[in-house]
Amino acid sequence: MSACKIFQDIIGKWGNDTFGIGVNTKHGIVNHLLKEVDELRVSHEPDEAADCFLLLLQHAHECGYDLFKEAQKKHEINLKREWGKPDEYGCIEHIKEPK
Repeated sequence: MSACKIFQDIIGKWGNDTFGIGVNTKHGIVNHLLKEVDELRVSHEPDEAADCFLLLLQHAHECGYDLFKEAQKKHEINLKREWGKPDEYGCIEHIKEPK
């Protein structure tokens, strides 16, 4: 088991122990993540980024996937995509899928 998966499991177990299994739901985690992303958008502080990361780890634990492995797979896809120009919000999205 990778160190990343071990850490994800530690965070997931802590969430279940602290908030309760069945209470710490994937929907509740995502709603909390949205609040933390808003805080990160304003402050750009490392602890707010860490809150977002920890909530993503909890979500992955709750849903039963390895976040690091999924991020690696997605990065491989993104490497093959073509990317557009920033929109009015500074967001850059892919414009062409890989062949």
